[in-house]
Amino acid sequence: MNRELNYFPFIVVLSLGYFVGLFFPDADQSFQLLLGHRSIITHSILLPYLLYLYFNKKNNLTPLKTILIVGIYLGIGLHLSADLHPKAFRGYALIKLPFNIDIGGLSPMWIGANAGVAFYLASKYLNELINKKLFWISYLIIGLLVGITYADEEPHNNDAILGTFLFLFLATFIYSKIRNRNSITQKEVKNKKQVKKQPPKKRKRSFWLYAVGIPSILIIIIIILGNL
Repeated sequence: MNRELNYFPFIVVLSLGYFVGLFFPDADQSFQLLLGHRSIITHSILLPYLLYLYFNKKNNLTPLKTILIVGIYLGIGLHLSADLHPKAFRGYALIKLPFNIDIGGLSPMWIGANAGVAFYLASKYLNELINKKLFWISYLIIGLLVGITYADEEPHNNDAILGTFLFLFLATFIYSKIRNRNSITQKEVKNKKQVKKQPPKKRKRSFWLYAVGIPSILIIIIIILGNL
């Protein structure tokens, strides 16, 4: 669905959400005794998912709030794509349940799945909201610039982080674009079929047809019968 959205607020809110999502996962470092580093709560799509659910339930999901959520998803996706390539998958690199209990070898699967879903939902909500190339191109440029810079500043496995980010970011965008286009096409075809299936409208009978026509016919019949 296309909604009115000005370009400048779009850039500002998208960038704000991007940086919130990028740094939010490490908020667990302030609660390490309770959550542990790389908490399963902060290193997931939980924050933007709950925001979307809340605003949608309150019927208050404005275009700018949607773009903020898109940015948060994008930032979390970038952060998690970097977390897929630690120096080694042990200790701090593992995903932690509450009270600092790690999930061991399931950590890469959790991180990768949440990274992919985060990128996909970011592009899905963007494509559903906006149908203008300027906004799509700006989304891609901002995403790539921040992603490339972030990957370059990581202490280990920079090339692997960049490669993972580029693949997930671009692949999910293209996939969501195709799905959105197919969905629109299917709706248009369905609407056309519904229009064709509608029964022809019955012609409304005129009041005067009954008030004048029927009595006239009866009179003519009486005259004919009287002359027989």
